Amino acid sequence: MRMTEHVHQGEPPRAETPPQLTSVTRLHLGLRVPMRDGVELAMDLRRPDLPGPLPVILMRTPYDKVGGHRTELYERFAQAGYIIAFSDCRGRFNSDGVFQPYADEADDGYDTVEWIAAQEWCDGNIGMIGGSYAGQTQWFAASRRPPHLKAIVPMCSPPGSPWRNEPILGGCFMLGMAEWAVAMGARSWQTADPGSTLTGPQPYFDTLPLAAVPGSTGESPPWWREMTEHPTFDDYWRRRSYDNHAEMDVASLNVTGWWDLNFPGAPSNYQAMRNSRAKSRQKLVIGPWPHWINTHRELNEVDFGDSAIIELNDYIQRFFDRWLKGVPNGIDEEKPVHLFVVGANEWWAEDDWPLPDAEDMPLYLHSGGQANTLDGDGILTLEPPSMEEPPDSYRYDPADCGARPWSLHDGPIDDRPGSKRSDCLCYTSEPLTEPLDVVGWITCRLYASSSALDTDWHLRLTDVHPDGTARFLCRGALRARFRHSFEHPEPLEPGIPTLFEIGMDACGVRFLPGHRIRVEISSSGFSRYDRNTNSGASNFFTDDTVVVAEQRVYHSPDLASRILLPVVRRHAGQANV
Repeated sequence: MRMTEHVHQGEPPRAETPPQLTSVTRLHLGLRVPMRDGVELAMDLRRPDLPGPLPVILMRTPYDKVGGHRTELYERFAQAGYIIAFSDCRGRFNSDGVFQPYADEADDGYDTVEWIAAQEWCDGNIGMIGGSYAGQTQWFAASRRPPHLKAIVPMCSPPGSPWRNEPILGGCFMLGMAEWAVAMGARSWQTADPGSTLTGPQPYFDTLPLAAVPGSTGESPPWWREMTEHPTFDDYWRRRSYDNHAEMDVASLNVTGWWDLNFPGAPSNYQAMRNSRAKSRQKLVIGPWPHWINTHRELNEVDFGDSAIIELNDYIQRFFDRWLKGVPNGIDEEKPVHLFVVGANEWWAEDDWPLPDAEDMPLYLHSGGQANTLDGDGILTLEPPSMEEPPDSYRYDPADCGARPWSLHDGPIDDRPGSKRSDCLCYTSEPLTEPLDVVGWITCRLYASSSALDTDWHLRLTDVHPDGTARFLCRGALRARFRHSFEHPEPLEPGIPTLFEIGMDACGVRFLPGHRIRVEISSSGFSRYDRNTNSGASNFFTDDTVVVAEQRVYHSPDLASRILLPVVRRHAGQANV
């Protein structure tokens, strides 16, 4: 495959160390913040030794506010003239009430922000910061539009809908949520049952239905049982979503990594906010990181070079200085998007996301009917099928689907172990002769059939190196019953070829000369995601009837399965094989 070379012009987020105003900060413990329903939440402050009132940066977390007391980032913010407020979410640690994931974060976030604004030590300018769930608490607060919330920095935060990533991706349930339910069932880590942690995939193999998984190792909290009664996107989930970005009026700096388990969140939220009245105050940073910011140049034995390490804390402070203090530091005039392009190992500074000049390039699936495993005959080409080709087939047994180990720190792992199974189809391009830049959202148009009433389709994109190593880039998943709607599931017609539009995560990669592009297709994302039992039962949470399915993937002139790659061509030329 041949592609014209891309010449890059860009830079990482600009780092300028803002001045330190004081070296003395003090902790103030034990504040109680009343919510509208009378529940009181716990809050601590780190205050600089400066005359007030001052702007405030708030972190709301279910993981113990005390963890932020000595964090270097918050200490430096306090030294720069900010009061840092740490608050436990409702029902967690020292806060009153009952913890229900997502359910109370919007109202509690609004009430906390406005309570702070009314205090004599606050100058009325409030920002928020935090990662993962503490990133979501910021968006929930912003969705209620508190007048004094001026800027947020959500890091590694999921998108607005829980059915787009966490805890459900394409209708497939993230099994880590079951383990999380056990850990979060107690008010604090000290009162959690030390034997209640899921340690590896075996408990998942041994436990059906899915609703019983937390109970297999510890007592499941009431909110888990309630959640498993809602196997479609209904009002229960809508109340736990934030999708009114267009109404929000807040500056946001969205930070994530290409391998963040919550990856769709940052670019999706940025994209949605570009349609809001605050569109000119949005920033996006995507680095070569997993779920949290990697401070090293290496991840999973891949060396991204010195440029992978940036002064992100400086950039965050410049962001807060602009929108909480009104400092004219020029950050609002800089490019809003900064992406680290893997393979090129360089930062790109862009005008928007998705990149306006990215164009979808289709790669079509082909085989002689034997695409099973990475040693099969599946190939990817730019040309669609011109004649009938036999479909590829495999047997998906939910009781024997293998397991890919995973962790929060996974990055570009070598994908070969999972693709050696016969129930994994692999389609691989010829080696590239010139660089190919792929930056943006990826889509697959898959023509497939199943003998079952329901099943899953899991896709993985990898960069195959000359030595055969297949570095994982991104994934996509779809539970077949939800192919048209998450609200109204529809069973499959067994054996009938059906088009599945599968949205995958995005990637930012330069495929180098000598490398190959590979797409893997299977029906299991275990143990990161639950197994589809294939029975078609109405509630996949409570279903324990296992059905073995015969799966087929088609690639013929009328059923041309393909993957669409967002290719950046900034010089004239065409791709050739």
